[in-house]
Amino acid sequence: MSSIDYALMALYMLFLVGMGLYYRRFAQESMENYFLGGRKMKGWMSGTSYAVTCMNADVAPAYCGMTVITGTFICWWYLSRFGLALMIGGLLFAVCWRRLKIFTSPEFYELRFGGAAAPTMRAWVSMRSAFIAVVAWTGAGLLGLTKVSEALLGWSRFETFLLVIPIILVYVVLSGYMGVVISDLIQTAIMIGSSLVLMGLVWADFGGPTGLYQALVAQFGEGVVSWHPPMSHELLGVVGIIAWTMGTAIGYGGDVAPMAGAMEGQRLLSCRNSREATRMYVWTEIVLFLMLAVLTLPALGAMVKWPGLHDGSMDKELAYGLLLGHYLPSGLLGLALVAMFASIMSTVDSNMNFGAQVFINDVYRRFIKRGAEMGHYMGVGRVVMLAIMGLSLAVALQAENVIDIAVFMLGLSSAELTANWGQWWWWRFNGKARLAASFGGPVVFLLNKYVVFVHLIDAGQDAAYVVVLSSIAATCLLWIAVALCTEPEPEEKLLAFYKEARPMGWWGPIAQKAGVETGGGAPIAHGLGLALLGAVAVGGGVIGFSGFYVGRWTVALVGGLVALVLGVALRGAYARYMRQVGADEG
Repeated sequence: MSSIDYALMALYMLFLVGMGLYYRRFAQESMENYFLGGRKMKGWMSGTSYAVTCMNADVAPAYCGMTVITGTFICWWYLSRFGLALMIGGLLFAVCWRRLKIFTSPEFYELRFGGAAAPTMRAWVSMRSAFIAVVAWTGAGLLGLTKVSEALLGWSRFETFLLVIPIILVYVVLSGYMGVVISDLIQTAIMIGSSLVLMGLVWADFGGPTGLYQALVAQFGEGVVSWHPPMSHELLGVVGIIAWTMGTAIGYGGDVAPMAGAMEGQRLLSCRNSREATRMYVWTEIVLFLMLAVLTLPALGAMVKWPGLHDGSMDKELAYGLLLGHYLPSGLLGLALVAMFASIMSTVDSNMNFGAQVFINDVYRRFIKRGAEMGHYMGVGRVVMLAIMGLSLAVALQAENVIDIAVFMLGLSSAELTANWGQWWWWRFNGKARLAASFGGPVVFLLNKYVVFVHLIDAGQDAAYVVVLSSIAATCLLWIAVALCTEPEPEEKLLAFYKEARPMGWWGPIAQKAGVETGGGAPIAHGLGLALLGAVAVGGGVIGFSGFYVGRWTVALVGGLVALVLGVALRGAYARYMRQVGADEG
């Protein structure tokens, strides 16, 4: 690290403080300004912000580490995790969520359900989001930040926190959500720019795409430059791809405050209208996949430079750090470090703002102190941000492995996924079924993980996938049984919700009495088809880009054509579908 590198980092930190001061006045005007940016966001802004928020601390070392084991088909890892799921969220649910005009997503439960279940779910989801999900993911981000600073700067955890946390607190507390989004846009540009520079330097070292291809094939064989995964692979085979696609897509969009990414609802509800809310998801997918592609592809050069990363004699997660140290000169190394800090700080600032928002609106203002002045609630929000940061610091100081936190959180939240669709698409789904899924689902997952598939059933090397999928299936059967064995919600509650949200699905008698027919299952099938079309279009572009980087020109051409043709088809079909489901422009 040279003085130039440190100067770049210092300039970036000063920029964040200045931005907080710049947006302070706008943020103080109202709660909607502070927590939703005045609901004026375009889809591309919210989508880009959400994408960079997903780029937490573990992404660079973990994804580059996976790349040196797999090769160019690493893209199937993130395509399976996000490709279909994000499209489903945008096409099937964003319009309905935005119609409700709610301030936070947990408000949904008191609109959809009656009785004690409604406030219970609202309070539980809010507390779970603010003090479990947000704390865990913020702690993971802070832990990842220390791993970067310790390795490349020689800073201790205490020194890292002493420098970074005050800066995060200043710009988030002062500027609110608008500052978070604008900083995310700048951070995205920095991350993509630094990764493109690294891609070019790797190309230059190997003599371009063809040279990199030849070096990879000569050392590891054709498999590492394949555009698709093999049937069986230690890390990323076809079974794993199918499991990840199903496990993330099922239930997606029906809950926009999930433990796996709680601030999603804030991004959606900040959009200026329903169409922009759907575009938010599309932009999230495009920007996220672009960032992941440019981040992981240079690691193919690391495979050749350090073969031990591929054969296991070296820690595979060292790949990204080795690339930075080997290729980037002074100045560019500082830029890369700023990009790493930016990705982590983006996650932390988003979590803090969202956690404070849901606690104030869905716990404090709803159950503790109603009718207070806005200044009072804003003050409480700042205290909550400090509390979240304090708890997150405790997580970061106690935990040692970012991935362990991520895997546990994803698994714990997976079991209840089907209920997220049920509560929107089936009039018979009631509050008791929601409670059974939300509280029974995690219990089912824990039993499967620590008892059933440890002591009773041997699922072999695919045990982790079997645990998740079996937990989803068992919890689905649980909530269906509970719904059928208990009374439905009061008719007046269902009618009010149906008229306001106009959800798709099977609302039979409620739809008839409301006099508003949304088409039953047909719009769902149509939307799922468009979601699949969009996922394939984006996937084609990513695969084509990956092929281009290693000089596989046929793969690049075919992938690009798939993306172009299906993208054009999706654009026209999307416009018609939005009119069909009644999305607004104003």
